[in-house]
Amino acid sequence: MIHQHSEMKTEVKERLRGGQGSPAFRYLFSAEELGSRAQMLATVTLEPGASIGEHPHQGNGEVYMILSGAAMVTEDGVTRELHAGDAEFCADGHTHAIFNHTSEPTVFLALILSDRA
Repeated sequence: MIHQHSEMKTEVKERLRGGQGSPAFRYLFSAEELGSRAQMLATVTLEPGASIGEHPHQGNGEVYMILSGAAMVTEDGVTRELHAGDAEFCADGHTHAIFNHTSEPTVFLALILSDRA
């Protein structure tokens, strides 16, 4: 299955999970297209000062991989600065958040993996 950039759905979400700003999601494939393998695969753009608030994962896990820019990522209360090429995995039962603390947009890949217990 191939999707061209122009075919991908884009959605802007205000103050997601109690965060700031309006993260923009570009869905590479729909949940239906991903089947039972994953619930979401998207690139997310955070403008300067924007964030996705801290949230738990229950019955799934989520990967963040920074594609461009940098961000502060908090996992289970521990915050680290991530740069392009760095990644974080929030496993089932854990929490995470992401904040663009820079003066440039940050783009990251977000993949929510289904629990296959």
